[in-house]
Amino acid sequence: MKIHWLRTIKSIEAGRVEVEVMALDENGRPQPTGEIETLEADDLILALGQDTDTTFLRQLEGIDFQSDGVVVVDSNMMTGHAGVFAGGDMAPSERTVTVAVGHGKKAARHIDAFLQGVAVEPKPIKDVATLDKLRLWFFADAAARIQSRIPLDERTGTFGEVTQGLTSADAQFESRRCFSCGNCFECDGCYGACPEDAIVKLGPGQRYEVNYQLCTGCGTCFDQCPVHAITLIPEPPREVAP
Repeated sequence: MKIHWLRTIKSIEAGRVEVEVMALDENGRPQPTGEIETLEADDLILALGQDTDTTFLRQLEGIDFQSDGVVVVDSNMMTGHAGVFAGGDMAPSERTVTVAVGHGKKAARHIDAFLQGVAVEPKPIKDVATLDKLRLWFFADAAARIQSRIPLDERTGTFGEVTQGLTSADAQFESRRCFSCGNCFECDGCYGACPEDAIVKLGPGQRYEVNYQLCTGCGTCFDQCPVHAITLIPEPPREVAP
C-alpha cells in the first residue's frame, strides 16, 4: 500500500484513478496545482477531512468565522451573538472527542450562568492526579465492554454503521469504570475513616467539608482517598507575640 498525500480525485475508471496534486498555501490550506497523476489501483481508501455545517449560524449578527469555517468563541465558549455558544469541531481547537466533551462541560456552566444573569466563578486548578496517587485497591477489576460489529460479509452491501455502539446497560457500566481521578465521588471513605468526626457530609452532590475545630491533621482522610481528591498542606506557622 502506498499513501498519496495532498491529492484530490478527478476521475475513476476501470482501475485507473486520475488525481490532482494539491499544495499547501501560506495558511496551510490545500490548493489545486493543475498537475494530474494517473494511478492504478485495485482498492481505494479515502482519507478525507470533515467540516462542520455552520450555514444556519451565518444568518445571526455578530458571529465571526475563521478561514476554515469554524466559529470564533470567547473564553466562555460564547460566540459574538449573545446567548449562542459553540464548541467541539465547530470551535477553534483540537478536533478530538476529549476536547469536545470538555467544551460541552465548560459551555454548560456558562450557559447556566448566562440564563441566570450571573458570572461563573472560576474554580482553583487542582494538581493532576497521576496513577501513582490513586489507591487502586479501592477499585474492582472490571474489563471494558466490547462494542459489537456487523459481520464482514454484511459490510460490503450496506452503508450502515460497522460498529454498533454500546447498549444502555453497557454504557452505564463503562461510566462506572471511571476512576474519577482527582474528583470526589462521595465514596464516604474520609467520612468513615476520620477518628475525630471532623468530616461533615453536606448531602448528595454537595460532597463534604472539614470541621477544623475537630481536625487534628492526622492525614487519615488523605491516606484512604482513592482518587487523590484530598490535598494536605502544611499548617501556617503561628505568630508568636513579642
